Amino acid sequence: MLDFTELSIDGTDLERLVREIFVREGFETHWTGKGPDGGRDLLIVEKVQGPLSNFERTWLVQCKHKAHSGRSVGREESYSLVTDCKSANADGYLLVCTTALTTGLINTYRELQSNGEIVIDYWDEVKIEDRLLKPCNFSLINQFFPRSSSKVGWKIYNTHLTSFWTAHYKRAFLYLSSRLSVHFKTVSYISSIYNCVQAVYKELELNVKGIDMQLRAVYYDDKYTNYIAFVDFFADKKDVRENPFELSDLKRDIEEALRNELVHYMVTLDEGEGLSLTWDVKVYFVRGYSDDGFDSHGKEYYTPYIDNFRYGYSRE
Repeated sequence: MLDFTELSIDGTDLERLVREIFVREGFETHWTGKGPDGGRDLLIVEKVQGPLSNFERTWLVQCKHKAHSGRSVGREESYSLVTDCKSANADGYLLVCTTALTTGLINTYRELQSNGEIVIDYWDEVKIEDRLLKPCNFSLINQFFPRSSSKVGWKIYNTHLTSFWTAHYKRAFLYLSSRLSVHFKTVSYISSIYNCVQAVYKELELNVKGIDMQLRAVYYDDKYTNYIAFVDFFADKKDVRENPFELSDLKRDIEEALRNELVHYMVTLDEGEGLSLTWDVKVYFVRGYSDDGFDSHGKEYYTPYIDNFRYGYSRE
């Protein structure tokens, strides 16, 4: 999806991009001096708060930009790895590259890591793209990949609140929020949730005319790796009686039916895994598109529930 040849051929854009990713995700970052190839390495301080103790790890991050040549990164990139880490007092090593790694290099990393001296990881083009699809990093796509950004399909904006964003995707305006930090999973997961909502809407049989169905927000509980999807369904008021008690009963029955339909319609990711997902469904009876005052994206469907969207509270 992203064309890494949009980054400058000398590698400086890739270095700046990687640094911006770490800064936005809350890491302490420092440049090292320029290496023999003219590139600069990064030192990243990872601070981990565990249930019993806290610890820090310093990572040496090296960037290899080969997208213009299309060449894979080979085993020769590992020759000075241990020496470079010791010189930088780093106990972790991360290679960031814009192509793939050869099997030989991956096997060498495994062998070096098995010695227990250094933790080794790598980001190839796929992992970089996945990182950029987090809401906190999304604006970097527009900044560094102006041509590719038009193909992404998402527009994400910060609300000036930590871990809370607004987004446009296809015909939806929605909020994205995470519980603990900026580590919201890739928006490709949200695309899967959106597609599920649209598929269920097309198959509904509720004995009422379905006017619209909107995904309003997705809350990510990054402590327990669970998602809450907030969905609104609009039914035509012409299909129901004026009796408020019957209307209330019908609303409850439709909400329950929708939750059951959505639960049975498993959200499956490209890797074949399923999302741990809870559905919060709210039903509205409206006069439909014949009423000029009806707008499925009106403020009244968002403003009263901002805290629900931000903190994952049920709207019941």
